[in-house]
Amino acid sequence: MDGSAFLLDQLFRARHNACMAALSAQGANVSSPHVLVELSKYPDGPDQAPTQKELADRLHSAPATIAASLKCLERQGYVARRTDEKDSRRNRISITRKGRDVLAAGLRVFQQVDDAMFFGFTPAEREQVSRFHRRMLDNLYQIGGSRESGCCPLPPPDDIP
Repeated sequence: MDGSAFLLDQLFRARHNACMAALSAQGANVSSPHVLVELSKYPDGPDQAPTQKELADRLHSAPATIAASLKCLERQGYVARRTDEKDSRRNRISITRKGRDVLAAGLRVFQQVDDAMFFGFTPAEREQVSRFHRRMLDNLYQIGGSRESGCCPLPPPDDIP
C-alpha cells in the first residue's frame, strides 16, 4: 500500500474540520448541510416537498440517519415538516427561509475553504482532481461501496466552480 488512501482520508477529514471551524466562526451551526442542499432544490410549495423516505433515497442515506438529521434541523428552525394532505401517515419536508439563509452562508464558507484548499492549482488541475475523485467513487460503488455515507453527493461536472 502506497499510503494514498490514508492521505485521502486525512484530506477529507481536514477539509471537513476546516469547513466546520469556518462555519462556527461565522456563527452558523449547521449539522447536516447536505440535507439543506437537497431540500433547496425543491419549490417552496408543500405539495412538491419530498417525504422523509424520498429524501433518504435522494441522499443515498439510511432513513434513520435522515430522521436524526431532520430532528436537529427542525429544532434549529431550518426545516419544517408538514403532514401530506393525501396521506396523513407521511410528512413532507421543506426548507425554511432561515434554512435557505444559513445554507447560502454555508455555501460561501465551503467555497472559501475549497479556494484555500486548491490554492496554486490551475483550473485544469482542479478539473483533473475532480475527474479522479469521480472515478474513484464510481469504482467503489461498483464493488459495493456504500452510498449511505451521509455526505453530499458530488455535483454534476458543470456545477463545479
